[in-house]
Amino acid sequence: MRLVLSGLRAPTALIFLSATVVSAFGPAENQALSSHPRSSSFGVGIIANTQSGGGEEFGTHKVLQEGLSALGYSMQNLRAIKGDGVSGDGPGIMTQIPWKLFKDYKSESCPQPGVGQIFLPRDQERRDAIKEVIENVCKANELEFIGWREVPIDTAVLGPLARDAAPSIWQFFVKSPERLNNDDDARDGFERTLYLVRRRFDVERKKLGLVWDDDDGEVYVASFSS
Repeated sequence: MRLVLSGLRAPTALIFLSATVVSAFGPAENQALSSHPRSSSFGVGIIANTQSGGGEEFGTHKVLQEGLSALGYSMQNLRAIKGDGVSGDGPGIMTQIPWKLFKDYKSESCPQPGVGQIFLPRDQERRDAIKEVIENVCKANELEFIGWREVPIDTAVLGPLARDAAPSIWQFFVKSPERLNNDDDARDGFERTLYLVRRRFDVERKKLGLVWDDDDGEVYVASFSS
């Protein structure tokens, strides 16, 4: 199993990240790209459950809650808050792929599909155009497209700045090519295919002119792995 946002193998760990610029120096020395070791901070924390009980999976919701709590503390400690006093500066968490949530997209012939997570424009017409590109690129690379899932979110917890800039967040699922067997070598080949196809998405949408220079133009594939 792999982390949703990284592709790394870490079956028991939840990782949270926070990056910001913090400095006790004056404005001239407080540069975002300063090489001074005290002018920037990048925090990485790991919370893991290394024991499973009663045959249950290592990952539990408690691990997720503790990770979010630790992330919230680090944001306050690093002053990683935007001008509205609520919105963060972009930190987040990485977890295993939550297969139980995706049971409707699994089958006997595809027990472990490729899972993509993508930020899309809020405008439906733009969003549908990008979705069509994603599906066509997948099919052109022998990846059978299974379907889309809109990620449920709670905008009530967002600060004004974050809420105004929030993209539409979706997940999509694909089946591995028929030519790949279900073994470790084939699984690695599937991962390489997903990586290359992910890079192809941007190339194809830009060729079609699906680029918008406004506050609703973001298109970003955060992850694509299995």
